[in-house]
This record gives sequence, structure tokens and C-alpha cells, in this order.
Amino acid sequence: MGRERVLTDFAKVINSDRYQYTESDIFLMEEMQEKEAIFDMYFRKTEDGGFAVVSGVQEVIELIDILNKTSEDEKREYFSKIIEEKHLLEYLVKMKFTGNLYAMRDGEIVYPNEPIITIKAPLIEAKILETPILNLMNMQLAIATKASRVTRAASPIPVTSFGSRRAHGFDSAVAGTKASIIGGCLSHSNLVTEYKYGVPSVGTMAHSYIQAFGVGADAEKKAFDTFIKHRRERKANSLILLIDTYNTVGIGLKNAIQSFKDNGIDDSYKGIYGIRIDSGDLAYLSKKCRKALDLAGFKKAKIFLTNSLNESLIKSLKEQGAAVDIFGVGDAIAVSKSNPCFGGVYKIVEIDNNPVIKLSEDVIKISNPGFKEVYRIYDSEGFAYADLITLVNKDVDKIKLLNGDDLTIRDEKYEFKCSLLKNGEYSFRKLTNEFVKNGVIKPEASQLNDVVGSREYYLNSLEKVSDERKRLENPHQYKVDLSKDLLELKYNLIKKIKSQIN
Repeated sequence: MGRERVLTDFAKVINSDRYQYTESDIFLMEEMQEKEAIFDMYFRKTEDGGFAVVSGVQEVIELIDILNKTSEDEKREYFSKIIEEKHLLEYLVKMKFTGNLYAMRDGEIVYPNEPIITIKAPLIEAKILETPILNLMNMQLAIATKASRVTRAASPIPVTSFGSRRAHGFDSAVAGTKASIIGGCLSHSNLVTEYKYGVPSVGTMAHSYIQAFGVGADAEKKAFDTFIKHRRERKANSLILLIDTYNTVGIGLKNAIQSFKDNGIDDSYKGIYGIRIDSGDLAYLSKKCRKALDLAGFKKAKIFLTNSLNESLIKSLKEQGAAVDIFGVGDAIAVSKSNPCFGGVYKIVEIDNNPVIKLSEDVIKISNPGFKEVYRIYDSEGFAYADLITLVNKDVDKIKLLNGDDLTIRDEKYEFKCSLLKNGEYSFRKLTNEFVKNGVIKPEASQLNDVVGSREYYLNSLEKVSDERKRLENPHQYKVDLSKDLLELKYNLIKKIKSQIN
């Protein structure tokens, strides 16, 4: 069983596309395998034109750990079934990741074209990680970002993520739930997410629980009484009764109120108690229920609203004055329903210290060359003002930034759109972290294991984003600028290629 577990974990490392191994075979035959390559993982746009929330870096680092800890015999057992080229097989069997991984941390707010992950490693080592990295990051970025939109729409009302049954498979349900927490959800329902990440799950009852006691009002009342009887003293003492199995106001609400009274549950109860509504006109029904609960003396009773909610519906419910204490959101978050394909890419930007670039007829697909890192600049009031992408080495703007000197940042497309940041009137923070060095995971990577900590990091970062830049519709554009040296490097490479056309 242990060996099967190792092989199952290793399958994640080579959950890849064939072309990466076809290319690696050529690199090996041409003796290019030791060339030092740098790849960036980034995205080009978001659903709303605003920011995304980073999630998945922890799992990428785990991939590297799995690759390095899997024995040669175990690698051979796997690769021998899919690799026919003997020289490539022997190379892969002995291969470990010996390079560096730089990344923004989970919970970071990130904008288009910023390197989220940078891999600096021998060419084949970097190349075969392409699909596994994108597979992990695209799904989690999509879900964390959707969770951010939903929780921003709901704020200050908390959101529970409970879309496991709608997720695209087991791994997606678990990692996706984790991403939803990082993206701002206060709680979740997935047991394995609790087991793996230590974030407690929540949950009470489904309609089938009530139906198991029979049909109609009497059966529902018995289901409620029995539930309260057995759950009131449990550690997770949440007594939320689902009241829309038969009739929300005419039967369910009345049964809930009577069950609370019959079982001695009132506002002195130390746990959470209340009702959940999962169908019908949620705004209308919630207000009627709130009034009835208050009249019955249950002013601390919570109202939990569910039923295919998303950020638009939540915004509408709030505008209608819905009486709600918690929103429960399923598939809208679990599969990032309105934008299920995030579109992150993994592009080579340097080979053996020589920057490279990809051109395209589509301007959005032109890559930024070179070994880069990202800095966030804050104005005198502490709000995020702009991000600056610099070259890691030999970058004048980076030196000015680090020294706190006067600094001019400029829009790549429009030279007249530039800003002068004066000494003492701005602060900055480096977003790029080195988590793996020479194949060894650094202690700093341990912070990624704290999922709640990553959520708090995101929420703290969100407070430093101005309201107009975090609105859900047509957010004000945030500045993401290239340093002067990076801009010159990019356009010199473009001019070089253009000169060779025709």
C-alpha cells in the first residue's frame, strides 16, 4: 500500500502533456539538458479586469518534494510504461529538481502579466513541470479569485463554501475548498480539507435527513427534535434547521420555532442556532422568518441562505434588505462557474543568461523577457498604488526603489502616462519570495501550510486596495509597470525580431 501511495503521488509530477517529454528527448540528444532555463507562470487577464488571488503555490512545492523523494526504482516503474526512448528514460529515472523556485505566496493579490511562480533550473527539470504547475495553479487561482468576488459582494456577511459535490473530482474538491478559504470564505463543509489543512468543517442537515423521518409536518418536527437532542452538546454545536422541505413559512418555520422551545434552545444557548432556507424568494422569506423569530424571542437565531448563489445574486439580496447572517455558496465558487478556465501560462523567459521573448499578432500574448521580480508600491496613505516588475539583476529602477530615491514609473503603452514617486512619499514591499533553492525547500515555505494564515494575509492585503479598484464591476485600472531597463530589454528584442521580417 505504501508503494502504491508513492506512485500515486508521483503521478501528479508527471501529470503532463506528451510534448514536454518529446522536447526533453531532443534537448537530451542535443546535450542541452544542463542549459539554465527560467520560466514564468502568470496570467493575462481576469474575469472582471481586476486582480486575482494566489492559491496553489504550496502544492507546487509539494510536487518538487515528491519528485526529489521518489526513489529511482519507483520512477522507473512509472516512466518505463510511458517513455520508450531509453536514454530519456535513464535520465528521468535519475533526475531530481536541483533548481530554484520563486513565487508570490498563497493569499497574495496579483495582477495580469506578473510572474506568480518563476522556475530557474536546468532545462528539462524546468520544462517537465509546465503542465503540473498549470494544472494546479489554474484551478486554484480560478476558485480563490471567484471566492474573493463572492465574499467581497457579501461583506460584511460571512460566506461558507460547500460546493464539493459540484467540483470536478476529488482533488478539485479538496484543493478547491482550500482555495475558497484563502479567497475569503469563513468556513467550508469538506472533511478532507479539514483533515489535510486543519480548517474545521461545518454542516448540519439535508432535505433527505428530514424525509428519512417520513412525510409532512409531523415528520419534520420529529426530525428537528431528534437533531437538537443529539447535537446540542456536541463540540461543533451548530443547530441550523433546514426549513424548506415542505413549506418554508407555513410548516418549516413553525416547526423550527416550536422545536427550539420544546428543547430549551433560546438566546442563552452557547452554540449557534437558527434556520436555513434553500429555495423560493430568499429576500421575502428571510424577512418574514426574521420577524417571526424575533417575535418568538429568538433574536440571536441565525438565518443561513443558500440556493445557487453567486456574487450577483448576493448583491441583489443585500439590496433588497434580505435578513441573512450567513451565505452558503456552492458551484459558483467550486468550479468558478462564470469563468471556469483561468488561462494561466508558463513561458520561458531566459536561457543560459540570454533573455528570450515570444511575439504574437495578439499583443496580449507578447511575453516579458528576462529574470524578474515584483514589487508593490504604496502611497503615503498606505494604499497599493502600483506594482513594478523589475529585472533581478542590473536594474536601475530597482536600485532607486530599494534606496527610496525619487522614482518614475511609466505605462508601457503610453509614454505620457507616468508618475513621479518622490523620496519619503511612498513605501514598497517585495512580492517575490524564494521558496526552493538548489532543490531544497526553504523554511520560509512552511508559512504556506497555514491556510487560515493565508486567508488573513489576503484580507489584510485587500484592506490596502482602494474601493474603486476592488469594486466588482469595471474596477479602476491598477498600474502594473515595467522598469525602464526591462522595458528597454523587451523592445530591443522586439526590434531585433522585426528587423528580420521580410
